[in-house]
Amino acid sequence: VMGMLVMLVIVPLAGDGWVIFSYERVKEWISLFKEEHVAACYDPKYQDLCVRMTQWSISFPASTIIFIAIMILFASFSSSVASRRNYITKRLVKELMKMQKKDREDLIHRIFPKSVAKHMLEKQNSSKLMDSRRSLRDIDAQNYT
Repeated sequence: VMGMLVMLVIVPLAGDGWVIFSYERVKEWISLFKEEHVAACYDPKYQDLCVRMTQWSISFPASTIIFIAIMILFASFSSSVASRRNYITKRLVKELMKMQKKDREDLIHRIFPKSVAKHMLEKQNSSKLMDSRRSLRDIDAQNYT
């Protein structure tokens, strides 16, 4: 995408590449191609219209590609910002859960005697392990029956 942007915008701007779409250049092209199907372009009444239509038909593909490249860049940037934000949020939640667990364990140790606190924490950890091994069907059956 950056390559397209460089080749279609920066290089032509630096080297006068967009001069090929100028009014004079297109008028010169039309004068070089004297064919029957562009005979209306030699009529002074229609020459301005013919030059403008030729400019449009030549520049439209390039401007469309530039527009698409800019939209891809914008989408890519917004996607990367969202991904970074999600990553940071996950890390924060993980750290907060660790802090909560530590605070909860510290509180249990302060309230109860050492042996009781140890037993409660072991029981809590084993029940969490059992909960993680249950299938969704078992959990649904317990919650809704």
